[in-house]
Amino acid sequence: MFSLHHGSHSNELALEYFDFAYPLIFHRHWPSIRLALLSLPKPVALLNPYSLSNKNIKQKLIEQGSIDMLRFDNEKLREDFNLIQKQISNSDNEYQIKKLFEQKENRRLLGTSDLVDEQEDINEEEEQEEEINEDDDMNTFNQPEPVKRLDEIYKLALEQQAQSVIKGNVVSIVDDDKERDYRKIPPSWHVYTFPRSNMSRFEPAKTDELGLLDYYCMDGACILPIIALDVQPFHSVLDLCSAPGGKALNIFHMCPYIQLTCNDINGSRWKRLIEVFTQTVPKDTLAKHVKLVKGDGCLFGERQPASFDRVLVDVPCTSDRHALITAFNIFSKKRIQERVELPAYQRKLLESAIRACKPGGIVVYSTCTLAPVQNEGVVEQAIENLASTSNKKSRGYQGKVPIKCEVISTQSLEKHYAYFFDFYAKTRYGSLVLPHISNNFGPLYFCKIRRIN
Repeated sequence: MFSLHHGSHSNELALEYFDFAYPLIFHRHWPSIRLALLSLPKPVALLNPYSLSNKNIKQKLIEQGSIDMLRFDNEKLREDFNLIQKQISNSDNEYQIKKLFEQKENRRLLGTSDLVDEQEDINEEEEQEEEINEDDDMNTFNQPEPVKRLDEIYKLALEQQAQSVIKGNVVSIVDDDKERDYRKIPPSWHVYTFPRSNMSRFEPAKTDELGLLDYYCMDGACILPIIALDVQPFHSVLDLCSAPGGKALNIFHMCPYIQLTCNDINGSRWKRLIEVFTQTVPKDTLAKHVKLVKGDGCLFGERQPASFDRVLVDVPCTSDRHALITAFNIFSKKRIQERVELPAYQRKLLESAIRACKPGGIVVYSTCTLAPVQNEGVVEQAIENLASTSNKKSRGYQGKVPIKCEVISTQSLEKHYAYFFDFYAKTRYGSLVLPHISNNFGPLYFCKIRRIN
């Protein structure tokens, strides 16, 4: 079982916690996810359209064997991959049927055996009632039950979060994106990666005569929230938690004819955000189209209500992959209180993002964690809070009608990019990229939300 006392460093605590919590959610898939998390991530190269050596670099990347994942159309690879996925799915179904048959047979044998003690039968029934059903695990499970050796504050946090149930039926889901053609990609946006199971690495990016980088390396899953955001020319776009800047850079390369506001509150991360843009975008273009702001994202919705056509809110989270390689992360004993308050903070950021969005506009919520309480749990609670009548009495919103939202399904996006990403099949809202050793992207969760009124 998980215990704070086993690890001496916060990265060890993070792994021990994941080993306790995530098998209850992902079951037999956890070992492969764990292996991927502990292995080197697979970066992609975001080509810089402003680099003077853009064309030469594009040809060089192709010669190295990389492919533009936004324009990937190799039908042979897709067919081979889909066949493998179908075989895996059939294997999973056979496994589930076999498992159910074994459980039924065991119950039958136990029920007819004279050697089984009556009290043992009662205990077994109680244990079965407490088990998390695999079909409903994302719906009913958010955090593990506390154990005796946990610190008292951690006990309290786990008890409180365990009570937070993802209902899965309180937010309306629409399938507006099913007719969207994901092959129509803006000419300025190119993202290169190596084919599945190819572990090659990109060389460090070089600078051109103007000092601009040829390309920017990042996690490939970062493109998915940007595709879901569906930015159009002349949109006003807000990246609420923008640092270190990879997703904001994708937004700008996807559609440079916009007004982009990038906000972050963290000082060192905000400096990194400035560096990323100054190393990739010419000064005059940056001054004309990008506004860099340092402020509290939770207050943006009050200060600039209904001001943006599109809002990306990539919230601070437990950063599962990062937590396994850094010594002082959010699993540190000195940061317990911060971790306890994290889901509430994420919810406030999402509510602020929705308030800052224009009616009819789109908000995309994203994290880099596998934890349901930080993903679907936050989405559901934020939308419920804004829709409730109590929202009228919140500070700065006296007398205003509640805000209604709906989740837009991203299943068609999942289907289009299934060759590159392993998506979890049991999310209630949004999409979750699972790390996999053959294409080691993620974890990344994202959910597309439309503000209705």
